Amino acid sequence: MLERASTCLESGGRQLLRAPKPCLPSRRKLHSAFWHHGASDLSLPLWWAINPANNSSTDQPAASSSDGAPLDFLYPEKSLALLRKLSVRGETVPEARRRQLQPSAARSYVTIRRIKPTAGVAELEAREDAVDAAEAKDAKREMHERLQRSSAQEALDELLRRREPGKQELAWQLYVALPDHGPSTATPALRLSLLEYLVADDEPAVPTRVIKIFHAIPDPSHTASSYRAAIIAYVALREIGPAINLHREAAREGRFNPHEHDVVDIGTDVLLRRLVSDEQWELAMRVFRAYITEHRFSINGQRTLYRIRWGEATLPEIWNEAAQLAEIKEHVQSLLLYIRQNKDELMSTPRKRAVTYTFVQSFLPHVMDRVLQVRKPNEDNIWNWFIKLFDDLHTHSLPVDASYNYAITAMLKLDRYRRYTNKRKLHLELYRRYRQWYLYDRVDDPHFKTRPPQLPMLSGILNSHGTHGSLHRVNDVVNDIRAFYPGNPLPLNILQALMLTYAEHGEVERVREYFDEYRASHGTVEHKQANSLIYVQARRANIPGAVAAFRHVSEELGLTPDIQMWNTLLLTYVRADDLDGALETFNNALDAGMEPNVHTFGPMLDMCANRGDIEAFEALFSRGKQMGVALDTDVRARSGYVQAFLNAEDAEGAEDIAQDMLKQWRAGMLTGHPLTHTWNIMIQYHALRGDVANSRRLYREMVDNKIPLDNITFGSLMRSLVEIKQANAAYKILRVTLPANNMRVEAIHYAIVMTGFLKEGQYDLALEAYERMVERGVSQTVSSRQASINTVGMSELVRLLKAKNRNPQQQLRHVERILRDMLASGDVGRDLAHRQPSHNRYIDAQTQSAVPPSYYGLLITLYNTRGAYEICKDLVAKAETDQDSSAYDAPITFLTAIMESHYRAKEWDEVAKCWNLALSSASKLVKTFQQVMNPAPDPPESPSLTDGTVIQRFEESRIALNRRQVLTKATRIYVRSLINREDPDGTLLKRAQLTIRDLLVNGFVLDNFTWNEFVVALAEKSQLLTAFTVAETYLMPRFPGWRNLAPFYVRHDRKGYQWMELRHYDIKRNSVLPRYKTLVVLAKAFGSVKEDERNGLGYIEKESKWARELLELKAPMVCKAVETMPRTNDALQERYFGTERIMGDR
Repeated sequence: MLERASTCLESGGRQLLRAPKPCLPSRRKLHSAFWHHGASDLSLPLWWAINPANNSSTDQPAASSSDGAPLDFLYPEKSLALLRKLSVRGETVPEARRRQLQPSAARSYVTIRRIKPTAGVAELEAREDAVDAAEAKDAKREMHERLQRSSAQEALDELLRRREPGKQELAWQLYVALPDHGPSTATPALRLSLLEYLVADDEPAVPTRVIKIFHAIPDPSHTASSYRAAIIAYVALREIGPAINLHREAAREGRFNPHEHDVVDIGTDVLLRRLVSDEQWELAMRVFRAYITEHRFSINGQRTLYRIRWGEATLPEIWNEAAQLAEIKEHVQSLLLYIRQNKDELMSTPRKRAVTYTFVQSFLPHVMDRVLQVRKPNEDNIWNWFIKLFDDLHTHSLPVDASYNYAITAMLKLDRYRRYTNKRKLHLELYRRYRQWYLYDRVDDPHFKTRPPQLPMLSGILNSHGTHGSLHRVNDVVNDIRAFYPGNPLPLNILQALMLTYAEHGEVERVREYFDEYRASHGTVEHKQANSLIYVQARRANIPGAVAAFRHVSEELGLTPDIQMWNTLLLTYVRADDLDGALETFNNALDAGMEPNVHTFGPMLDMCANRGDIEAFEALFSRGKQMGVALDTDVRARSGYVQAFLNAEDAEGAEDIAQDMLKQWRAGMLTGHPLTHTWNIMIQYHALRGDVANSRRLYREMVDNKIPLDNITFGSLMRSLVEIKQANAAYKILRVTLPANNMRVEAIHYAIVMTGFLKEGQYDLALEAYERMVERGVSQTVSSRQASINTVGMSELVRLLKAKNRNPQQQLRHVERILRDMLASGDVGRDLAHRQPSHNRYIDAQTQSAVPPSYYGLLITLYNTRGAYEICKDLVAKAETDQDSSAYDAPITFLTAIMESHYRAKEWDEVAKCWNLALSSASKLVKTFQQVMNPAPDPPESPSLTDGTVIQRFEESRIALNRRQVLTKATRIYVRSLINREDPDGTLLKRAQLTIRDLLVNGFVLDNFTWNEFVVALAEKSQLLTAFTVAETYLMPRFPGWRNLAPFYVRHDRKGYQWMELRHYDIKRNSVLPRYKTLVVLAKAFGSVKEDERNGLGYIEKESKWARELLELKAPMVCKAVETMPRTNDALQERYFGTERIMGDR
C-alpha cells in the first residue's frame, strides 16, 4: 500500500487519495445515450484502432498505464484510438534518438497492461538499447581507424579531452573496447568525463548507457555533473521517480556547495523542465524546495527566501530550460489553476506558503522574458497576457510586488518600450496597478515585510518620462517615491536624473531645488551635479545666467571647472549666437589647460556652419584633428560641413559630402548618430525653396539607404508642401502619416501647418490646427507660440472685418488673452530650451530676454494693420517694462514692429533709435570669424551706389546667404521714414543713400520694395542720373521685358508688374526687378528730359552731352524699357502722364 501511495504522489496523483467533498447525491439518472458514445459510429479505418505507441519490436517497451486515457474502458475501441491520436501532450521525444521510453507506472483507472518499473543496473544491462545502424557502423569504422594509431584508452582520452561534437557513439565504442576486462576496469575519473560527454547536448542518444556508467561509479566519487547526467538520462526515459530521488540525494546538505554564492548544476533545470511540461506541479515544488533549502542556499536559506520574495533573485540556473517550452504560457495558467485548487494545503503552514510564493515569483520572471523577447512581438497579445496574469495573481492572493518590479524593469530594458509610441504603454499601466496595490489595496503578511517598489525600477520610469518630456509625470513619480519612502531623501542617482531632466527643459527653479536637496542630503558636490546649474542656462541661451552659474561653481562651491563645464559655457554662447563670446570662452578654456574634445569643437563647428563660413569651418576642423580630437569619425561634426555648404548656397557640394559620409557609414568608419540629421538639413534646404521634387528625392534616398526617419524628416516635407501652398497636404501628414509611423507630433509641425493656412487665407483651418494643438497639450516653442499669436490674431481681424468694425481702438481680446497666458504660465525662457528646429525663415536674436518682446512684436504688428497706434504705444511700454535689464540685444522682429508703429505715428526720431538698435543687433548675428580676426575696412568715401568698390565689397562679403536678409523689413521702414517726408535740401535722401551704401558694403541685401521706392524717390526729386544708374545696376538685370498684347488674349497680371512677361513662379521672395510704377515714373522723367532737349534745355557742359544722351549711355536698359513701354492708358499712366501722353499719341 505504501508503495502505491508513493508512486501516486510521484505521478502527481495526490488528489486520488483525498476523500470526496460532502455533497448531496444527484437524483438524475444517466441517460442511456451516455453509454453509447457517438464516436463508435464513426466510419474509421482499422488502423485507427492500433495504438502507435505499442509496437512489437524488441527495442520498444509496451506503453505504460500513464499513457492511457482515464476510464478508457468506457470508450469503444475506435473512439479510444481517436482520443489517443488527438490527445498528445507534453514534449515530443524523437523516436530515432530514444528507443525506450519508460514512464513511471502510476496507478490509474485504465485497462492497458502495466510494465514493472526498472529494477536497476542488471535490468538495464539486459535491455541494451538499439541505435541507428548507420551511425553505429560509422562509429565502428572510425574506432578501428583510431585504434590503428593508438590504444583504446589513449583514443578515448583524446576524444574526451577535445570534446568533438557528435561523437558520442564513438566514445561508447571506445569505452567498450577498453582492454583488461573492458569497461569494468575504467577509472572513476574516466567515467565522469565520459558521462559529461554523453550528455553534452542535454539529450543522450541512449539514456540507459548513461545510467549504467553512473551506477558503475562508486558513490563517494560522484560529482555534481555525474548526478546531472544521470538525471538527464532518467528524464529522457521519463522515469521521474528515480530522477527525483537522485536529485534529492545530490542536493542533500549542500554536499556540492561549500559557499552560499556557488552555483553547482545538479540537473535541476532539466528535471523542472520535464515536470513543468507534464504540469506535475506538486513534484516540481518538491524539487524546487529541495534545491533552495538543501542545495543552492543551504547556508542561509531563510534570507534567500526573502531575496526571492523581494525580487532580488530569480534563479535563472533552474528556470531557463523550462522557460523555453513551446506552451509555457499555458503551463502558467495550469500552475495558477493548481494553486487555486490546492490553496488550503499550499498555505497551511508558513513554510509551505513561503515555498509556494517563491516558486511562483522565481518562475514567472523567466516566463515574462520569454513573452517579451520575441522576434516579431504582438503588443496586443503581450498586453492581454500580462494584464490577465496580474489579475489572476491578485485573484489568488499571491504576492505581486516582485513580479511587478521585474516586469516593468524588463520592459524598460527593451528599446521598443523606451522609444516614443502613441499607443498604450504596458509598463505604465503595470506601474499604475503596482502603485494602486501598494498604497491602497495591499494586505500585509504578518510573517513577511513587504518592501516598497524598488528604486531602480522607479528610476527607470522617471528617466523614461524625462526622455519624452513628460515633466508632469516626472513630478508624479517623485511624489510617489516620497510616498513610498517617507522621511528618506531622494537617492543620488534619482537627484542626478532630475537635475539633468529639468536642465534639459530649461527649468531653472527645479534644478536649483534638487541641487540644494542634493547638497543638504549628500554633502559634497561633484562636477557632474554642479554642471547642471550651467547646463540649464545653456539650454535657455541665457548668457548672463550661465556666466553667473560658472562663477558660482568656481568661487562659492570651490570646484575647479573641468572640460565639461567649459563645454557647457561654450554651448551657451553658441546657442545665443554670440560669436565674440564663444571665441573668448574657447580661448579661455585652452588657456586654463583644458584638453578639448568633440563636445568642445562641436558647438564651434555648428556656429561656423550656421553662418555659412566654410573657410572657418575647415580651419577649425583641421585644428581639432591636429589636437587629436576624433572629428573625422563623428557624424554630427561631419554634418556641420554639409550645413556650411548649404548656407553658402552650394547644394551640389553639400550632397557630394553627404554621399561620402554615407559610404563611410556603410564601411563602419563613422560613429555616433545616424545620418538622419544630415539628410534632414538637405531636405529642409530644398523645402524652404518650395522644391518638392528634390525634397522627395532625398526622402527616397533615406528610405532606400535605410537611413532612419524621424519626425523632423516629415516636418521638412510638410514645409516643402506649405511653400507651394499645399497646407492641406501638410496637415494630412500631421494628422495621419506621423501617427501611423508612430512618431511624435511636436510644436514645429503645428507651427508649419498654421503658418501655411494663414498664408493661403484659410483662417478657419489655421484656428482648427491651433485648437488641436492646445487640446493635446503639446509643449510649446517660440515658433509655435508665434504661429498661435498670428493665427488667433488674424482670425480675430477677419472677424472684425466681416463685422465691418473699423474702430482702430478695438481690442483684440482673444490674442491678448493668449499673450497674457503665455507670459503668466511660467518662465518663457523654457520656450528656447527645446531641440526642435526653428520655423522662422530668417535668423534673429536668440537670447532668453528676446522671447517676450518677440511675442509683443507680433501683437504690435497686428494692431499696426488697424492703425491702433495708441494701443501699440502701450504695448511697447509694457514690453520694455517686462524686458530683462540684463538683455544683450533686442530681437529684430520686435524692433521692426516698434519702428512700424513709430513710422505710422510719424515719430521720426524714435524710428531712427530703433534702426540703430536693429543695426547693432544684426551686426552681431552676421559677424564671421574672419571679421573677428580681421575687421572690415571703412566704407568708401563716395556715396555712389554704383561705385565699383561698393559692388566688390558686397560680392566679397562673408555673410551667409541665409543671414543677409535680417534687416530687410527694418531697412524698408527706415528708408521710407527718410524719403517720405519733407526734404527741401535733400539731406534725408542723401542719408538714405548712405545707409543703403553701408548695408551693401557690409553684405546685407535690400528687398524689392526698398530698391523701387528709393529709385522712385530719386526720380521724383530730380536726381535722374542716380535714379537711372541705380535702376540699371540693381533692377534691370532681371527685367523680363514687356509682353506682346493681343486683343482677344486675356491674362491676369501679377500685381505691381503689369504688362510684363512674367508668370507667378517667376516672382520669388528674394526677387529684385523693376516694378511697373518705377518704370512709369522713370518714363515720365525720361519724357521730361527729351522735352527739355527739344526746348534747348538740359545740356551738360561737363560731359559735353545732352542729359538724354548721358542717360542712354549710363542706363541703356532703362531707357529702352521706358521707350518700349506699352501705352495702355491705365490708371497709373493716367496719373503720371494725364492727357499729355494721349495728345502725344495723337
